[in-house]
Amino acid sequence: MSVFDIERGGKRQNMVAVTGYGALLPVTVVRGHEDGPNVLITAGIHNQEYAGIETANRLAAELEAECIKGCVCIIHVCNPVGFFGYAQDVVPEDGENLNRAFPGSKEGSASQKLADFICETFIKDASFLIDLHCGGWREELIPHVYYQGMGDKFLENASKRMAGLVEADYMVRSGCYTGSLLSFASKSGVPGVIIERGGMGEWSEEDVNIYLADIKRILERTGVMQFGVPQRKMPVLLTNVDYFAAETDGCWYPSVQAGTIVMKGESLGCIRDFFGNELFKVEARTDCVILYQTRSLAMKSGDLLLACGVIE
Repeated sequence: MSVFDIERGGKRQNMVAVTGYGALLPVTVVRGHEDGPNVLITAGIHNQEYAGIETANRLAAELEAECIKGCVCIIHVCNPVGFFGYAQDVVPEDGENLNRAFPGSKEGSASQKLADFICETFIKDASFLIDLHCGGWREELIPHVYYQGMGDKFLENASKRMAGLVEADYMVRSGCYTGSLLSFASKSGVPGVIIERGGMGEWSEEDVNIYLADIKRILERTGVMQFGVPQRKMPVLLTNVDYFAAETDGCWYPSVQAGTIVMKGESLGCIRDFFGNELFKVEARTDCVILYQTRSLAMKSGDLLLACGVIE
């Protein structure tokens, strides 16, 4: 039975047990009296991304069946064990990034089982996906949105229209399979977006309120309900992102803040040892904007330093 198959005019909130894993997912399902799309909203794939999780909580409390067509399903926290264990954006049992584990496997490790359950129970019957993210406990970012650039043109255009409704600085075309939930949704023919807002292990009323407005505009466009929420800012399109990783352990000193536009060759930061000696320097490879970056002093080799949206 599909998670979307509840009675017309119904609202169901319960803890759903993950088959073969034992974790309980907090899930809200609201179905209107009239037919419409099945919209899946997910948060907490990275468990310390609190702005999205609190947005899911608020939206679940607000939605009522009398106001919608079709069905809205909200997974408040996709990685509850990590959420309550203060894990650093991984599934604690295997230390893996859940957003690189999709579609998962019933016979795999904890993250694989969790990913498989989300795909089989939620994604397969969804019409649209809205995946809520933000910077983790070490990351700052400028609000931006990723839309699905894989699959056919219908899928890409539907995803792009969703992204264009987000009140963010930039929208980024995601054109490769990464093992994310968004990637799997694309393979399943489900248009979707990842919205990034907030970070550094914090959440604010401002971020949550703008997040809610983003979602309501998308729900209105998909025909679920009428909100009339205005949009003050349209995102600028980026088609490529340049990623930088640390090449040594050390102390990380970024030169710029998220949202800064830099020119090719400009310094983005450096890693020094404890005695102040420079070990690794990062320079912009293109004209770009800093979408997000790590702000913690401690840095290990291989860790992501920053992601730059390429300005073409």
